[in-house]
Amino acid sequence: MSEFRHIGKVRRRQDGRAIVTGKALYCDDLPIKNCYVAKVLHSPYPHAEIVSIDTSEAEKLPGVCGVMTYKNAPDWKTGVPAHRPVMSQHLRFVGDPVAAVAAENAQIAEQALELIHVEYRQLPPVYDVEDATKPGAPEVYRAEDNIESKGYHYERNCLPPGSWFEGNDPPFYKIQDGNVEQGFAESDVVVEGKVAYTWTFPGAPESPFVAAGWDDDTHVNVWASSQGPNMVCRPLAYTIGAHINVTTPNVGGSYGNKDALGYITMLTVALAKVTGVTVKYALTKEEHLLFYERRLDNKFIGKIGITKDGRIKALKGDWLVGTGAGSELTQGQVAEGLGELHIALNKCPNWDIEAKVVVSNKIPVGIARGFGGQELKACALHLLTRALRQIDMDPVTFYKKNFCQAGDQYYWRTGHKYSNPVINYDKCFDVAAEKFHWFDRWKGWGVPSRVEGNKAYGVGFSLHSSGDPQSDETFAYVRLENDQVMVHCAVSQFGNGQRLALAKIAAEILNVPLENVTINSSDTRTDPADFGAAGSRETITAGGAVGDAAKAARQKLLEEAAEKMGCSAEDLDTKDLMVFRKDDPSVCLPWIAICPMYYSITGEGVVKGDFNHNNCVMNFVEVEVDLETGLAKITDALSASDVGRIINPLELKMQFEGGLGSAGMDTGHLEEMVLDPVIGRVMTHNMIDYKWRPFNELPKFDTAVLESVWPTANPYGAIGIGEITGAAGPAAVLMAIENAIGGAEINEYPATPDKILNALGKAKGGLVE
Repeated sequence: MSEFRHIGKVRRRQDGRAIVTGKALYCDDLPIKNCYVAKVLHSPYPHAEIVSIDTSEAEKLPGVCGVMTYKNAPDWKTGVPAHRPVMSQHLRFVGDPVAAVAAENAQIAEQALELIHVEYRQLPPVYDVEDATKPGAPEVYRAEDNIESKGYHYERNCLPPGSWFEGNDPPFYKIQDGNVEQGFAESDVVVEGKVAYTWTFPGAPESPFVAAGWDDDTHVNVWASSQGPNMVCRPLAYTIGAHINVTTPNVGGSYGNKDALGYITMLTVALAKVTGVTVKYALTKEEHLLFYERRLDNKFIGKIGITKDGRIKALKGDWLVGTGAGSELTQGQVAEGLGELHIALNKCPNWDIEAKVVVSNKIPVGIARGFGGQELKACALHLLTRALRQIDMDPVTFYKKNFCQAGDQYYWRTGHKYSNPVINYDKCFDVAAEKFHWFDRWKGWGVPSRVEGNKAYGVGFSLHSSGDPQSDETFAYVRLENDQVMVHCAVSQFGNGQRLALAKIAAEILNVPLENVTINSSDTRTDPADFGAAGSRETITAGGAVGDAAKAARQKLLEEAAEKMGCSAEDLDTKDLMVFRKDDPSVCLPWIAICPMYYSITGEGVVKGDFNHNNCVMNFVEVEVDLETGLAKITDALSASDVGRIINPLELKMQFEGGLGSAGMDTGHLEEMVLDPVIGRVMTHNMIDYKWRPFNELPKFDTAVLESVWPTANPYGAIGIGEITGAAGPAAVLMAIENAIGGAEINEYPATPDKILNALGKAKGGLVE
């Protein structure tokens, strides 16, 4: 990439030193004036009603500013459709807020919680998505909650379908194309089954944080550890009828799970309104693990037909999507999940798949990396392996035949079909398979690649694709002031290096040193509108908007310089804060002479989103299984994609590696939420019992990255993959495990040691023999 100064080159992150030395400011570090501490009393029961609540002693405690319960909380609701209240007399999961206290410090707030007296009446709970939809199941919500959307109503623990993704179009919750019965009749192999992808904890190391204070009756200031400040403020602003300003300093990790922060923001804003003071609610790590939003809980009950030559002919199924006691944007995840499956199995002509969003007395579900498609494909593609085994075709060959190619049409989240006219991943299949030595390692379905003593090894493959990388409108502007370039866009810093990429784009276009570019702190007061850093979209959308803004600012700079230099703007160029004549560089002016003190030159940029670009990441894995203990470990992994132009090579490598951990590949065999069905409480509520991968157990990891320079809105032809790097991982891992153990079937994620031993017939009654 020698033709570029910054693009494709390793550059020091401008915020890197502050982050690694501890100087970077996170939400809880902000000096928010006169800010009180919020603490929450949580329900001890999975399903209950409050018979009585007495907060008088807590309110009298010195240092307590106020207490909020269902009796004095604002009548607001969040979720899709609006259904989850700020507080309710009807408690729906262990952790549901019963009361919130604002006090001078955390110690006083916690003491106040102990002074609140509550009498509960327990109700029967329901946890399983299938059980919740049966006649007579406990009702998580009731008719009087009036939950409806687009003419659909809540019924038998199923929320109405559809989200604001579809706009005024019908809800997108099913794909019905062709004739599935005819497709099954034309198939050589038809398989049926049920696969479950249970809920996991996609939380980042840093717990969520929200602070809020009202300026007046219609203006609220919010500080939030969110990767999408507009996702925080805009939906809630419509709900409460107020204007919300959101500031997001360094976020730390997010994994999509701290995107909207919908409920805890509503709770904090409500407490600030009730008490009349600014309050901050920083979840403890225990609260984060016990009560905060999970990944979707899923079951796919389906039927798939294929031909002997590896063509998928028909797919039918029910996708039961468990959203716990609340849905932040589950219907949107359903819409994207259906689209992502349609991209992966694009050559299938016959579809009949329908999703139901089911509430239960589990922890509510929220946004998480993978956003629906990871969960659905982990289930549906695993069922598909049963058919591939019968025709003896390896998965790489099969998916290359059936994956969406340039010009193919695919459904996306609006329920309409789109087509990608250019981007094609055929070459990526070949390059990645060769680099992983796939066809040497692959020995057939249910056959280990090798066995060494009690350790058996197997390989697996899967892929993930999204139609979001150029979705939704994005605005940005760039200011030139003296010797500085100021970039304004609503992109938070949450660990992925996206802000560095934007700084490099502006620096490249303006041909200045990177240290002269500043990305403004993410703040909705000063930054223009943007959907947010979700769906791998910011590489194209924010990159394109910043690129256009930098080009516009550069053109204005040259035009103003031309007036001073007595020539046309076309005669001029700029480098290192100097404007010079192309034919005689000695004739030049410094920027400060064109843009002096108290003077700005501003360029604006916008990218109008579309769904006619799909990205793709392929995951290859080798897994080692201890046949005596059932413990599975990833020993070798390769991730592959064609990313167009590489903007940040080091950060790209780290994004691929980040696909291993929380919310990604490790949900295939490590990460599991364990619920006690008697008390309804999560038992894996610490970082010992919840099995995150430690840094000293990273496997061998490699990448295969192609650069085809796609014609996207990004000025250098890049396409984003940040969200999806590990999304295909769980399906690849479970495939590899089954191959390692000789083809014994496992139909539930994660494949923990007990499930592997059960599949091998080495466990009875839940106990290892």
